[in-house]
Amino acid sequence: MSPGEPLQVTPRPAVGLVRLLVGEVKIVGSLPAGAVLLSANHPSYRDVFLFGLVCPKARLLVDPQVFTFPFLKRWAIRWGFVQVAIPTAVGLLQAGETVAICPTGLVEALGEDLLPYKTGAVRMAAQAGVPLVPMRIRYGNYPGAWVKRFSITTQNILLFLLWPFYRRGATITLGEPFRPTGVDVRADTAELRRRMLAL
Repeated sequence: MSPGEPLQVTPRPAVGLVRLLVGEVKIVGSLPAGAVLLSANHPSYRDVFLFGLVCPKARLLVDPQVFTFPFLKRWAIRWGFVQVAIPTAVGLLQAGETVAICPTGLVEALGEDLLPYKTGAVRMAAQAGVPLVPMRIRYGNYPGAWVKRFSITTQNILLFLLWPFYRRGATITLGEPFRPTGVDVRADTAELRRRMLAL
């Protein structure tokens, strides 16, 4: 099965893996019925496993590089991940599937929400005619400001290697759904950011 094809099996959240990497997870709020685009912050590589706890059938949009590594590609496809592409996401949403995305595209090691949001999320939701649901992930422990002395790439490598020291559980908060206007993608993206920061 190639990325983007309909799933032949229902993906299940890797509960055991989440408990190992994250600890206990609390979910606040719920998703509306029907297809939605989940939009979350991205404070850790562990985020990818949390979407499945919110919606087991969610199709997570990931960087195409994930599919260049045979081992990662096999599990990414098994878990229903698809390469980031607006036409693919719109097609999945219009087919009634829930799709998830992190609009910054990059991990923010301190969870400070300093990276700019890309406009893809609001464009996908507007073109598919589905609501956006803001989602916020908060981990129980973050590294100190010492990581800022390193590049973003080095920060992420360090945190990936040191994950046992930051395994303190997580809280996932779901906001109220809203529909982008589709008229001004920058204004819609600013509204998405405002709603996500308010959670």
